[in-house]
Amino acid sequence: MAPAFLCLLIVSVGWAPVHASAPDSATSEFIFSIQKILFDDQFIRADSLSNEFIATHPNNPVGYLFKAGALLGKMSDLEENLYPQQLRRLIDTVITLCDSEIATSHGTAAAFLYLWRGHAHVYRSLFESHFGSFTSAIKHGFKARSDYQDGLKQDSLLYDLYFGLGNFHYWKSVKAGILRTFGIVNNDVQKGMTELKLAADSGKYFSEAARNSMIWIWLDRQQYDSAITLAETMLIKHPDSRTLRWPLAAACYEGGQFENSAVYFQYLHDYFWNNRGNYFNLIESDYRLYRCFDKLGWKAKADKILRDVSLYRNDVPKAAQRRQLAKLNYLRRELGR
Repeated sequence: MAPAFLCLLIVSVGWAPVHASAPDSATSEFIFSIQKILFDDQFIRADSLSNEFIATHPNNPVGYLFKAGALLGKMSDLEENLYPQQLRRLIDTVITLCDSEIATSHGTAAAFLYLWRGHAHVYRSLFESHFGSFTSAIKHGFKARSDYQDGLKQDSLLYDLYFGLGNFHYWKSVKAGILRTFGIVNNDVQKGMTELKLAADSGKYFSEAARNSMIWIWLDRQQYDSAITLAETMLIKHPDSRTLRWPLAAACYEGGQFENSAVYFQYLHDYFWNNRGNYFNLIESDYRLYRCFDKLGWKAKADKILRDVSLYRNDVPKAAQRRQLAKLNYLRRELGR
């Protein structure tokens, strides 16, 4: 999975007849519960729980938002564009429900509406960047940024809005490349990190999601010890999470902790080996695992990975073969040495 995808995926208000100011206790419990399910990569369960919530709260955007998140997570986990129309309809429903209330809301109530609508645009942006139009991904990303900013104008103490803003400012700056160098795009790297820290420290609903984002940022900034420490801490709470293991395994490898990295990549290999379908991620985990074993001088284990790859190589769909061609060719050359 792409870092930004993994960072933003884990992100949604009880709906009273007229302008509730914030989620009630029952809705808050639902939000926390389903986020834990998503951190544990239980996308089918998250979809089911969202359906139950929608059935009892048909005018509440949160159910449709998290159902979209569950479908998007499942598509990414399988690297397949399985539900494009359904996902777009869910996102459009969230936006429509929020639009119907924003015009007559103010203060905290309006801020939450902008938060949900911003997340909806983020999901659409992530979907488009992964499976659709790059131009559309950019458009929805900027719409999300505007929603988060408008939300802060309504309630500057709704720190969860900084989760979305922080991710936008950091990754927009990092991905801008030469445009940032020449001043065409502002360098908001530090601003994004500050906003995410604020969300992690003070956000009510998305503090853990903000910490997950920081793992990927520490990895991107080559601050591997920070990434490892935070990821290991979160993994204690979510021991089955693949979402957390990807950056943790990568940070251990880049930080020279090859044996620890091999443990995490072995977990990922075993999962994708036993749950065939996502050959993209199976190849990715095997490539990384082989490199770990090679660095450690564990020839027998390294050779086993090469043999495993040779067993499934012909089953890999052409699309996955094209995307992972360099790594497949590398492993094939190693096998032929």
